Amino acid sequence: MKKIKIAVPSNDGQTIFHGMLGRAARFSIYELDREKRKITFLEVRPNPYEKTLQHEKTRDVYTLMDDCSMILSEKIGRQGRQWLRKRNVHLIFANGDILTALQKAIKDV
Repeated sequence: MKKIKIAVPSNDGQTIFHGMLGRAARFSIYELDREKRKITFLEVRPNPYEKTLQHEKTRDVYTLMDDCSMILSEKIGRQGRQWLRKRNVHLIFANGDILTALQKAIKDV
């Protein structure tokens, strides 16, 4: 796969959301061209589950980004991590500036 999509929870579009994945107001979606090692911003997707507290919330939140094969997040609950990994979603944990974290993450991809 030459290009992959990466979902990043962020309320401001600049920094990774400081909290659990499903509580972010929106997700920034990026595309990584693996051959060129280039990251391109694609879009912002609102999270209608931001303020909900349902059981297994990660499953609902994932429907918003099921075309993404990677998630860059500060926190994802244990059950959510297990569920995502079973679906072959590559999880990267970081905090701070999105672009800085993405640049570090692509070195391992």
